[in-house]
Amino acid sequence: MTAHHQACRQSVVRGEAPWWLLPAMEGDSWEPVAAELCSLGRTGATIKMARDFTMATLNNWGLGELAYDTRIVVSELVTNAMRHAGEPTRLRLLHRASHLVCAVSDPYDGPPVVTRADYFAESGRGLHLVESLSCSWGWRMTEGQGKLVWAAFIAPAVTVAYGHTRASA
Repeated sequence: MTAHHQACRQSVVRGEAPWWLLPAMEGDSWEPVAAELCSLGRTGATIKMARDFTMATLNNWGLGELAYDTRIVVSELVTNAMRHAGEPTRLRLLHRASHLVCAVSDPYDGPPVVTRADYFAESGRGLHLVESLSCSWGWRMTEGQGKLVWAAFIAPAVTVAYGHTRASA
């Protein structure tokens, strides 16, 4: 089995994905409550826009206590997509029952690689942050071309009513 074939089969890096995650990420299924930021682009404002969208969405959903960690993870996933894939194509936030998931799609078909950064290196620690702040994270190749990198968080019980949100950059 080639390394590329093994890489395409790997999807969960740490922990278990919520059972509803992959079907919800692969299409426009809005089964869980979701918010989406499309056409992120590749500008200096892209990461800030993704962080602001995350903060506003989580506060709207009554999940403000998860906003700080989720904002850092979203920032890392979007930065990785910009650095390695050219640009992220979509950021999706999903909330269902006890999980909050953030996921970034990009056109690159290579898997994310956890590296061992040199002590003085200025980069190479992003996926370590994702792993330490989330309860699980992973990636999945998408139909056609590209991949989806996701991170899940344990969410507190929320009684606020909210709807689906879609935004374009």
